[in-house]
Amino acid sequence: MKKLRSLGLAVLVFLATALPAFGADMMMEVSIGLTADGVDYNDQSLQPGREYRFPLLVRYEDEVPSHLREEEMEGKRLTASLRQGNAASSPSIDLEGGRYYLVLKTKADYGTKASQLEVQVKLQDRGSGREISRASVQLTVGSSRMPDEAVGEVQEGEAFRVDNNYPVITKKQFQKLAEANGYRSVTLAGDGWEYTVNVTDLGDRNLYSTSAISQEVLDKYPAQNFRFLSFPAGPDFGGAGTMVLDVEDLPEFDGEFYLYRRLGNRLYYLKSQYDPQEQTLTFRPSQLGNYLITDRKLGDVELGDVVTGAGDNGYAPNPDTGGQRAIAPAALLGLAALVTGMVVTFQRR
Repeated sequence: MKKLRSLGLAVLVFLATALPAFGADMMMEVSIGLTADGVDYNDQSLQPGREYRFPLLVRYEDEVPSHLREEEMEGKRLTASLRQGNAASSPSIDLEGGRYYLVLKTKADYGTKASQLEVQVKLQDRGSGREISRASVQLTVGSSRMPDEAVGEVQEGEAFRVDNNYPVITKKQFQKLAEANGYRSVTLAGDGWEYTVNVTDLGDRNLYSTSAISQEVLDKYPAQNFRFLSFPAGPDFGGAGTMVLDVEDLPEFDGEFYLYRRLGNRLYYLKSQYDPQEQTLTFRPSQLGNYLITDRKLGDVELGDVVTGAGDNGYAPNPDTGGQRAIAPAALLGLAALVTGMVVTFQRR
């Protein structure tokens, strides 16, 4: 009987230490820090077509949250999922320098309206799958609107500079630009380009531009020089305007400039005029798209299949019923009651 009593007391001691340990896990709260590359995204939109790395934070009881470290994840696992919206691919968890990050890649959708996302991170026990903590954040994805005060400062005949951080120009702002120029054509400008066009009664347009290279083109024509300019939103102005491209910094072209527009997986030759004195290339599009300049006329303009889409590094978890969180405490309490009954019974005998 003494042996049984000793065994029962040992089990009770084990349970007494196990329950606080379970409670300590419950006090481990994970959260998502919305600062990436020094920018606070609590009140700022994520830009399309970019990757963001947000630090994962952990807090114990009343302590200040700190960056979640690798040594704190023994016996645990993290999962990330997209709970709302489709403006980003499935999020993933990355370990870098012994610290955890939430990685989110926004899709290259350059419309004029913002989209909403909800991202969730769960901290679970690796063995049982029991949930320890979860955190979710609401994010906005989309190109930002040009501030009204920037439009109000433009004088007649002055080119209006498009800021890639605020590339959406609204109908009201276009109207102000048209009014400032006597309802004549307005010159819009960016890095290496100027586009003069009538903007009267024009609706919202996204004028984001990029000079990012196309590796697919470089691989197909490795012996040629290229300059790229792309307007991913493809803004249409309803009538032809004058696009002027600066080619002064392209001495390797030796004065030979051939302009193409890319549509899907094909390149189409566009007529343009080269001004050797101004070092500019001029053509007249009504819709802005994806362009490239090269120093020799291209032969075969078929680029092959264009692969789109992004890899899926996450998963959609099963609905949470809360059952896993109750299993461990219930099992421990039930075992405690059973052992206590056994000890009392043997004591009476």
